[in-house]
Amino acid sequence: RRVLTATFQQRRKTVRNSLKKLLLDVHGGDKEKVNSILDSDPLPLSKETLQAIENGDAFAMAAELPKNWSKKRPEELSPGQFVELTRLIFPGGDSSEKSLGRKVWRKMKHGN
Repeated sequence: RRVLTATFQQRRKTVRNSLKKLLLDVHGGDKEKVNSILDSDPLPLSKETLQAIENGDAFAMAAELPKNWSKKRPEELSPGQFVELTRLIFPGGDSSEKSLGRKVWRKMKHGN
């Protein structure tokens, strides 16, 4: 949610400019680390995503970030690409954890 909020908060900004503040917060103000992330190539797709692509999952097929992802505007990225962007910003997420399902946000907001 933090990645989406940060990228869409200001109009007409590239992903790079939108995420700078969030990345500085996440990485304790380390500007070198932030710039290395913003200039980096996308991460390889996870095993689960690659398997979903093989099975013909349309969401997974649109998940790969382009090489110039930081120069894009948020509206040019697909939801799957935002998942990959979140993996890049918050590394170390364990995909083997219990699946939270599709209604997590609604449950958090409304209960049950």
